[in-house]
Amino acid sequence: MNSSFDGRPVRIDLKSHRLLIIDPLALDGLRDQLAAIGAAEAHEHVALVKALAGLRVGLHEVEHFQPGTYELDLDSFEQADLGDATPEVFEVDSGAVVIIDLTILEAVARAFTWERYDALLQSPPGDDSAVDALIHEVGSGGFAIVSADAAKPFSGDGAFRLKHDHPVRVA
Repeated sequence: MNSSFDGRPVRIDLKSHRLLIIDPLALDGLRDQLAAIGAAEAHEHVALVKALAGLRVGLHEVEHFQPGTYELDLDSFEQADLGDATPEVFEVDSGAVVIIDLTILEAVARAFTWERYDALLQSPPGDDSAVDALIHEVGSGGFAIVSADAAKPFSGDGAFRLKHDHPVRVA
């Protein structure tokens, strides 16, 4: 349940209260810089993410955080103004987003290549083997991939943020 290309909710195993939210194209293009951010001290994350060139990457802090499994769906997002300079706002250019627990950012940045993402897109409906292989390589289900739907709050390309009370802890 770490990926959704059909509007279903996703689940993500979180160890950290801080999430990085990024377009899959930007994730591929910024791989080395993101791996370095993942290896940096937590107090450096916001400044390092703000310094990234290209599409804006979001940092979201989970309220009332406890480690566990969290769920989010297309209604967990809201549109944002491109001029909003808060760290939570991210830009999407591919109609999808990857949400990553910062404790595994380095591993996800190294494993989540464009080729792997393309394999996920090419998988038959219901075949989770590509995402399962990615989870195995990363060593955690602390990330999720969500594809937009024009009829939902996460509608596609543009600027967005996660709602302040999302994701929701389910276990």
